[in-house]
Amino acid sequence: MTDRRNQLKSGVFAFGDQMVVSAGTFLTLMIVSRNCSASDVGIFSLTWTVVSLLRTVQERLIAAPFVAFTYQPGFSRPTFRGSSITHQLTFATVSAITIVVISVVVAWKDQRSFHFTLGLSLAFAMFFHLVRDHMRAISYTDFAFSRLLALDSIIVMSQLLCLLILGWQNIFSLPIANIVLGIACLAPIAMWFHQSRTSYSFDRKLIASDWFHNWKYSRWLVGGRIIGIAPVIAIPWLIVFFQGEEGTGIYAVCSSIVGLSMMFVTGVNNMYQPKTVLEFQKNGSRGMTSVLMESVFIVTIVLTVVSVFFWFFGDQVLRYYGANYAKYGYLVFLLSISTLIASISAMSGNGLVALGKSKELFWGEVSCCLVTIVTAILFIRSYGLVGVGYSWILGNVAATVVTTITLTQSLRIHRQKLGLSDSGVSLARDEIQGI
Repeated sequence: MTDRRNQLKSGVFAFGDQMVVSAGTFLTLMIVSRNCSASDVGIFSLTWTVVSLLRTVQERLIAAPFVAFTYQPGFSRPTFRGSSITHQLTFATVSAITIVVISVVVAWKDQRSFHFTLGLSLAFAMFFHLVRDHMRAISYTDFAFSRLLALDSIIVMSQLLCLLILGWQNIFSLPIANIVLGIACLAPIAMWFHQSRTSYSFDRKLIASDWFHNWKYSRWLVGGRIIGIAPVIAIPWLIVFFQGEEGTGIYAVCSSIVGLSMMFVTGVNNMYQPKTVLEFQKNGSRGMTSVLMESVFIVTIVLTVVSVFFWFFGDQVLRYYGANYAKYGYLVFLLSISTLIASISAMSGNGLVALGKSKELFWGEVSCCLVTIVTAILFIRSYGLVGVGYSWILGNVAATVVTTITLTQSLRIHRQKLGLSDSGVSLARDEIQGI
């Protein structure tokens, strides 16, 4: 009874944290849309696709192996955590420097100071968002949901308050907005490192070896996820090509509303991914399968309700962004359906993570990428922005089918290697020994 109560409490804090983070993203774009033109919203969205790409690479390259190995013997040590933090800070620094160099080159070619200023502000904000992402990944692994909720609440409230002040003072601009989004992360990040100082330590001899160990696991995750996120990056640019920057701004607004659905999916995943890994370590494939089915059931029920809501009230929600967005409620509905389908793929992927089958995740990502981008090119020409919704649905259906089949096959192979029937605690013990 106590364990169930603790799980419920952890779940509430996990969803609460993700709700705060997603609400921050949702309201940030709303503030930008109310203070800028649709074209500026499109530019803001396009620049942050770069940040999204780097955040995804970091999650798969650094956070994913930390989650996968931190419970295993030999890795539940402060130095492994310190190595992961070092890897992340290095990645964030290199990424920020790269953005600065690109900004200098673009500004030199176009002779426009705005591009240079926007690039510098983006590099500044991106660095602190990358650090914050890894802080959150470690906290979720520790099941420290209540502390993370407090820190994220401080960040989001600071960001939104500063953005509102910029709009109220009529000094709102995209570069200043980026700087504000970065500065708001400073104090909470410093607080997190101070509070967690006893849980990590640094050993220069292990930093490199831990990196190579993690790289063997994460290289397929990185490759697969880059391919998987390619549609997220490519589609806004395809819309620019076919519909212009205003079309990209409209799509960004619709996507931010569907972020309410993604908020829930990410919250479930943040709680169930480490839980799935831990359950496999403790109770084997049977326990892991039970957790997977539970997570799929939860996301399916809730996101079905969300999609029905957007079917009836999508246009009304869009009016809060501006009257010119109100006719795109059907696109919001389609994007919410695609999120529902993608969530099932994500939960199945957690099973592959627990099995250590990072390579097998690659094929689901490939299928989603190819189907989504190819159909988007065809559908945007024929159906406009609504065609993007259709392409996302088809892409996520492909990914879900491939990932689910791959998980089923991996489980069967795993059990065949053990040569045991899937029953009881003895199987769990043997499975763990056979990993």
